[in-house]
Amino acid sequence: MPGEGINRLKMLLVLEVLISGVYIALTRGLLFIYIVSIGKGVEGISIVVGVAALATIGISLALYKRPGFLVKRVWMKFTFMHGLERILFIFIPITQDPLLIALIFAAINSLPTGTFMNLVTYGSLSEEDIKDVTAKRQAAWNVSSMVGFALATLLVAFMPQEGKYFFLFLLGSAIGLLSTLTVALMPMSHLEGMEMPASVEQPEKVFSTSSFFVALLASSSLLAIVWVPYVMDFLKGPDYLAVAMSLAGTSSMTVASLFWRKRSFRTLRSSIGLDAVAPSLALATPIPVIHPILSALSGFTFTGANFVGNFLFAGYNRWLGAIKSSILLILIVSVAQALVSPVSILAAGNFFLIFAMVIVLKLVALLLASTMVPEVAIVSEESARTYSFTMYQTSLTGYQASVELSKDAVVTTLRMAALALVFLSLYIIYRVALLVIF
Repeated sequence: MPGEGINRLKMLLVLEVLISGVYIALTRGLLFIYIVSIGKGVEGISIVVGVAALATIGISLALYKRPGFLVKRVWMKFTFMHGLERILFIFIPITQDPLLIALIFAAINSLPTGTFMNLVTYGSLSEEDIKDVTAKRQAAWNVSSMVGFALATLLVAFMPQEGKYFFLFLLGSAIGLLSTLTVALMPMSHLEGMEMPASVEQPEKVFSTSSFFVALLASSSLLAIVWVPYVMDFLKGPDYLAVAMSLAGTSSMTVASLFWRKRSFRTLRSSIGLDAVAPSLALATPIPVIHPILSALSGFTFTGANFVGNFLFAGYNRWLGAIKSSILLILIVSVAQALVSPVSILAAGNFFLIFAMVIVLKLVALLLASTMVPEVAIVSEESARTYSFTMYQTSLTGYQASVELSKDAVVTTLRMAALALVFLSLYIIYRVALLVIF
C-alpha cells in the first residue's frame, strides 16, 4: 500500500474508534451495571461473560482452521458485521433474563468484527505503524469513552429507572452505526486472498507471550466482573457511582496511553507489577466514593501492561502473519474470559476470594513476563528463551499425551458401549424367546 494510502487508513482507524468509544461506553460499558441493576449480580455477569467467551472461542478456532473466510470479500463482510454488532445491542435491555442476555451477547461476540479490525491493521501496516496506530486508537478511544461515560453518568443518575437503559443502549447503537461509515471508507482490496505463513518461526515466544497475555486479561476480566457488584451490592453504592468508576478509569487511560506509548519494554514491565495495587486497595476500601479514584489507578497501570502484549504481537507479525495474529489476539481475550467465568460463578458472593484471585492472576502475569518473555524479562535473554522453550515443550508434550489419552478413553468407552449393546440385544432376544415359547 502506498504511503498516502497508509496515512489515510491510519486516520480512518483512529476516527473509527473515536466514534466507537461513545458507543462502547453506552452499551458494553453499561452491560454489567444493567445486569446488577436487575438483581442478577456476579452470577448473572459470569453467565453472560462465559457463554459469550465460549461462542467467540468456537468462532475463532473455526476461522483459524479455515482462514479463507477472512480474506474473501473482506470489505463487504467487515462492514456488514461491524454494523450488525451495533444493532444487536438494542435487544439486550428488552429482557431481564440473564440467559437470554447471554445468548444475545454471545451472538454479538461471535461476529468476528475484532478479528477483521486486527486483520486490517496487521495486514496493512508495518511494526512501527502498528505501534503508533495502537497507541493513537487507545488515546482516541479513551477520549470518546470519557464523553460516553460522562453522558451515561448524568443520564443514569437523573433519568427515571424505567426505560433508561433501553434509551442508553439505543443511543449508543445509533452512534456506533456512524463508526461503520468509517469502516466502509477503509481500503481493503490488498487483503483479498492473503495467505498464511506455512509455519511459525518461534512458537515458544508466541506461547510465552500468549500465556502472559491470558493471565493479564483474565485478571482484568475477573476484576470487571466483581468490582461493580462489590460497590453496588456489598458497599451499597448507587448505580451512577459505578458509571463514574468507568469514567474515571477511562480518563486515566487517556493519560496512560500518552505516558506509556513511547516507553521501552523494560519500563513497561513496571506497569505489570503495579497493576496488582488497585484491586488490593479496592478490597481494603469500604467507602464507595473512593473507588472511582482506585479505578483511575487501575486504568493507568493496566494500559501499560496491555501495551506489552499488543506491542509484542506487533513485532511477531513479521513472521506470524496478519491472519494468525488477528485471530490469536481475539482468541486470547476469549480464553481469558472463559477461564474466569466459572470461577466467579463458584465463588459468587465471596468478594474477598474473587479479589484475591484477581491479585494472584496479576502476579502470575508478572512472573511469566519476568521469566519467559525475553523482551521484558528480568533474567537474561538467553535464560528467558530457555525457560520459554522448556515450558512450551512441556505443555506440548502434555497436550499430546492428553490427546492420546483422550483417544484411548474414547475407544475404550465405545468398546464398552458396544459390549453393553450386545448384552442388551441378547437379553431382549432371550425375553422375546420366552414370550414366544410360553
